[in-house]
Amino acid sequence: MLAIVIVSIGITNDRVQLMNDRLAYLIMFVSVPILWVLAIQITGFPSFLLPPPDMVGDVLWTERELLASHTWTTIVEALTGYAVANAIAIALSISFLYLPWMESLALPWTVIIKNVPFVTIASILIIILGDTPLPKIIIVVLITFFPILANVTKGLKSADPVLLDRMQTLDSSQWEIFTKVRWPSALPYYIAAHEIAFTGSIIGAVVAEWLFARKGLGYLIVQSMSQYRADRVWAVTIVASALAVGAYLLVKVIEKYLFRWQVEDLS
Repeated sequence: MLAIVIVSIGITNDRVQLMNDRLAYLIMFVSVPILWVLAIQITGFPSFLLPPPDMVGDVLWTERELLASHTWTTIVEALTGYAVANAIAIALSISFLYLPWMESLALPWTVIIKNVPFVTIASILIIILGDTPLPKIIIVVLITFFPILANVTKGLKSADPVLLDRMQTLDSSQWEIFTKVRWPSALPYYIAAHEIAFTGSIIGAVVAEWLFARKGLGYLIVQSMSQYRADRVWAVTIVASALAVGAYLLVKVIEKYLFRWQVEDLS
């Protein structure tokens, strides 16, 4: 009886937490335009410096085709760089697991690359590769690569020693041990890395376009600033923020789907 009560309380708490999360996002979306209008009223800035929400909304609608075109460029660059970062990070994490000397060899390189300012790297890349999508994709890779590498490496090494011992006792192959023990153990770490890295891919693409591009949301921000189009700058900011928030929420949805068995076990 006590166990049933505890399980019921756990399920109720999960539902309450879900409702609280949705309510928090709803409050945020409602609060943004209100705080925006209050900021205009308090500061007294003219509309060409701090445009009101209706002016920005008009830009989002009237220039929707322009915004959609540049948004698509940013999405392609972000997703391409993110896919490459995932492939490299997972491959290295697996190699670190089975070839420990590779981790010792790669660690200094990862530390150096991670701590070199991306502005410097971007300048070198544009000189070498020119004004092509490749430098921007590489910047996205560098920004998103390290959280994935660190989390997957830690997750693969966090496998339960008892399960590993029993798999070896059953004479399981390395592939069976990896797929049935190590990768399931690493999956929560891998998903957690996406919460940072996936949103970072959007931000990285926009920053790279800011530095050098002829298309994309970052380029559109620079162009709008040179034309003193604050309304368009705010519109692009809203679009970029929506992409980043959407990426985060997508990761949360995937996380709930992959680990739905935890809730099902409670019920």
